[in-house]
Amino acid sequence: MTKRLVLPGDHLSSAEEAEPGQNTYTEKDEIFSAAMGENITQSTVAAVVSKGRNLQLPKAGMEVYCMIIKASPNKAIGGCIPISEAEGGARGVQMDAVLPVNAIRRGYVNDLRDEVKIGDIIRARIRSIEKTGIEITMLSPECGVIAAFCPRCRRRMDLHETLFICGMCGWKERRKLPGSDEGSGGEPRERGEWRGRDERPRGGFRPREGGRGGYGGRPGMGRDRPMGGRPPPRPRKF
Repeated sequence: MTKRLVLPGDHLSSAEEAEPGQNTYTEKDEIFSAAMGENITQSTVAAVVSKGRNLQLPKAGMEVYCMIIKASPNKAIGGCIPISEAEGGARGVQMDAVLPVNAIRRGYVNDLRDEVKIGDIIRARIRSIEKTGIEITMLSPECGVIAAFCPRCRRRMDLHETLFICGMCGWKERRKLPGSDEGSGGEPRERGEWRGRDERPRGGFRPREGGRGGYGGRPGMGRDRPMGGRPPPRPRKF
């Protein structure tokens, strides 16, 4: 076992020779120190003993707070920190994580942006850690959006029962809230539901009242028209 004083960023070992331990991090298959302390790298584990708080490494099941920085219909990306770090406990590392659409709630989600939007602060859990990155989930009952901001005036919206409402402009939106397993505010969202005030669907099919071959119910048009043919000729005046 090798013991020496190391500083944050000092190289400890390669990932092929040892596994990362406490107060360390990996980058490009190399292990580095994340804190100032005594290096206790052994044959199988590279670690650093610090007199301060130990660094808490990301692991599956860890609860995190995330701010959503990118969102698309299928996934969102957030900057996350462990809840213990935010609450003054063990030190943690900041990480970027992916939230897929199938990890929002148990049920069908047509568009991830109906449940989570850019700027939202969410409570989530780390679902898996792969070489391609970290994946988080909001399927646990305690997970969901804990803070949302108005898309119009960027003011923090207040939560009233199952809706986030802006106290400045009155904008209303739903989110996947903690304690809800079925989605937005504990109520399943109907497909095609309006997302906010003054946001109504445009275009679409408009049924005709005049029947087949009609003109949308305009007076004198469509009702007397024979199906599949031309309208009857008008009487000629002599």
